[in-house]
Amino acid sequence: MSWLPNPDKIWYKYRRLFLLAVLLATVGVILWNSYILFRHIKEQERVKMELWADAVQKIISSPLNADVSLPLKIVSKNTDIPVIMTDSTGKIIETYNLDRIKEDSLRLYKQLARFKKQNDPLEVDLPSGKQWIYYGNSRIFNVLTWYPLTLILIFGLFLLVGYLYYYTSRVSEQNLLWAGMAKEAAHQIGTPLTSLIGWTELMKTDPASVPVEELQKDIYRLEIISRRFSKIGSRPKLYPAEINEEIQKAVQYLKSRIPGNVRVMFTPSQRPLYASLNPELFQWVIENLVKNAVDAMPQGGSIRINVTENGKDILIDVADEGTGISKKNRNKIFRAGFSTKTRGWGLGLSVVKRIIKDMHKGHIFVKESIPGKGTVFRIKLKKTHHEDHR
Repeated sequence: MSWLPNPDKIWYKYRRLFLLAVLLATVGVILWNSYILFRHIKEQERVKMELWADAVQKIISSPLNADVSLPLKIVSKNTDIPVIMTDSTGKIIETYNLDRIKEDSLRLYKQLARFKKQNDPLEVDLPSGKQWIYYGNSRIFNVLTWYPLTLILIFGLFLLVGYLYYYTSRVSEQNLLWAGMAKEAAHQIGTPLTSLIGWTELMKTDPASVPVEELQKDIYRLEIISRRFSKIGSRPKLYPAEINEEIQKAVQYLKSRIPGNVRVMFTPSQRPLYASLNPELFQWVIENLVKNAVDAMPQGGSIRINVTENGKDILIDVADEGTGISKKNRNKIFRAGFSTKTRGWGLGLSVVKRIIKDMHKGHIFVKESIPGKGTVFRIKLKKTHHEDHR
């Protein structure tokens, strides 16, 4: 349905918002889990201090000959929660787990003020009158307060490392791509340029013998190469073109430029099929696939190009009788710079994928490959109507 939005365009447009939402959701989950954990620890420490306060009250209120071994054990077990006891007037009368500042009254009262903010006090009724127990957070609780920040920092570090790896790999791939593009440009320009130089030298000796048609072909080829490379770095204009015609043009150009021991056989679809194309770039795709197939068949063989349709898709298969591709390399052959040999499966396939996937919103993949028998590449494009205008 043409009215439905393109998922690739939606992802490209909103990918930053999506990644930001994932980041915020992750941070939110961390903070929420930390809140639940801290609340649970707070509740457990409150219960512990209530028992401790009851034990203190029991010890002080019991007769001299009473058995207070259990309350004493409870009080002695508290070794991590700091406590300050005051009388009804607010005067500090006892401290626990505050040995470092026990003799410094100024620091004790500052600590008391902090305890009042951290936890509600506990009231103890004693024969001498009411006393109040103020307590702070335990050492474990204080350490865990850094837990969410630590998790967020680790998560942030993980994202940073992932981004740097992604960025450097992309930069490296781009560098390989552009370096390869420069070599490819020089290689493609070399053939018609060498031909023109030859015609120029011939013109110096016998101008009348130079065929103008051949000169025009070489000049036209240079124009095509120039336009192709200029469109690789931008978003090319697409318009409905007949697939079989464009493939036939590429095959016709290649037949006189490949070794004599290689045959290219093209089987068009039963009826005309149209897709939104940039014809110059699409023909370049076919040329690259055929050239890679030729490189994979040093002893010669047949290259078959078949066009079929499946529902709304156009399927283009390019099959060779070459050395094949191992399974471990099938996901690598479209990477810029990857090659298992001096020629073949290198820059050409990286350019092919960029043209088909990024520029034409299609797919290209290895449909089948048998080592020693050959490989089949498949291109999948969406059909369109030839009545559409540019």
